[in-house]
Amino acid sequence: MNQNEISNFKRNIGRRARGLWIIAALLAAGLCAPPAPIAAQGAADVSLDEIQVTQAVYDEPLVLNKDTVVRAVVGYTGADATDVRVTADFDGKTFSETKSVQGPETAIDIFVGAPQNFQTQTVKVRVDAVNAADDANPSNNAQTKTLPMVKPNEKIIAYFLPVDWTAEQSARYNFQTAFPKFVRENQSFLQGVYPLGNDQLILDYTLAPHMLDANEKRLADNQGESDMLTMHLLYATISLAARRLKPDATLVVGVLPPGWFAAHGKRGALGMALRDVKGTVTGQYAPTDPTTSAHELAHLFWLYEDYDYAVSPGRPFTWVDRSGYFVQLQLPQEVSPTKKIPTFLSSGDPEQSFWVDTRAYEYLMARFTINENGAVTEPLILAATMANQIEPDGKNYPSDYAAGFQRFEPDQTIYVSVGAAGMKGGETLEARWFNGNQQIRVAKETTKPGSAWYAFYIRNKNGLDEGAYRVEIYLDGQLTKTSKFEVKSNQ
Repeated sequence: MNQNEISNFKRNIGRRARGLWIIAALLAAGLCAPPAPIAAQGAADVSLDEIQVTQAVYDEPLVLNKDTVVRAVVGYTGADATDVRVTADFDGKTFSETKSVQGPETAIDIFVGAPQNFQTQTVKVRVDAVNAADDANPSNNAQTKTLPMVKPNEKIIAYFLPVDWTAEQSARYNFQTAFPKFVRENQSFLQGVYPLGNDQLILDYTLAPHMLDANEKRLADNQGESDMLTMHLLYATISLAARRLKPDATLVVGVLPPGWFAAHGKRGALGMALRDVKGTVTGQYAPTDPTTSAHELAHLFWLYEDYDYAVSPGRPFTWVDRSGYFVQLQLPQEVSPTKKIPTFLSSGDPEQSFWVDTRAYEYLMARFTINENGAVTEPLILAATMANQIEPDGKNYPSDYAAGFQRFEPDQTIYVSVGAAGMKGGETLEARWFNGNQQIRVAKETTKPGSAWYAFYIRNKNGLDEGAYRVEIYLDGQLTKTSKFEVKSNQ
């Protein structure tokens, strides 16, 4: 190499060194980032595709002190299974699970207990491959979800009283062992489907049956009509007997032997609640059915039945409209076009599994929060409940047994009660009514500070056309709730 070649070589080395120095300086200053890693063609990759946080029904506000599950949907592109570690930050604590996953997606559930901090919750979830070679692109491994919280102010103390059990029936059904198990399963179901904290739903029971007099048993007269006098006597004696044993009970559940209703004039009944006897319900014992107490209790909070035999053919079930989770039993409640679950307010069937739908869950959350002076972490529209009657004097929530209607007669006035919690005041609430895809009515109201129910209605003096309807509720122009209903005559 001659002298000129040596000089040119030194100059090129100097330029390259200065270039490398400039790049290093830019990287240190954060002005130039290294390129993101690119997965090699065909390389395996772990990803966090979705997270769901639920206590009963997906996409609802969290309830303080109610058991919760975080579901991570983990994607994996490798041919064989691999182990991953899922970490969830929730309510100031960290939880993790290590599970095997296989493509394309695997759901991993992390049970995170009941939140104790009353605050809007930011949930952070991350998934990492145990074998780093199975994760070509770590940038898609984490997600964050923010959920508001509700603090209802209702407390239910339920007392289960066995009623009219003979010694022969007690022996046949192994009563001493089976009845406590029955009560525990009812408690799990109530805790699952009701939007209340663990300390707001308390169950107790006795194993000593309350025996009825003859004049407290005849539920129908000689023509088969309901004998309301006897029914009131039945409920009065059950209520008094239970409250002598449990004076602070807010709910009495009288549990009758299998077949009792049919034997005393109410064939086909599995339970009953009387409108004017508050705080007492009855149900038949069925070891496979933990739902009767939840069904009858809902009537005490004015929810209507989900079955409808006024039309032909009759409709025994309303189907759950959204997937959820029975957290207490660690059991997903997934619904799809090919898998349907009836609501627990549908017609009874001891062998059928039931769950709660959005309509009932949201109404109960609003009622327990707004009517009982509960709290929310931010302004929320908790419910848009269909009703055939509302409370007067500006209360605006559904009247006795009027909540949750899904079918209305053409000549009825149809209401939607909107539960607005924690409003700042001055927000615009708007109801847009649709028949099919045609908008037929719009109404607006301005909110007051705090929590309250707001009522909107639709009617036609000549009768509404039969068909499928919906009402959309907007808060300051943002869609918050959609409620569907049907107009159909029972004629």
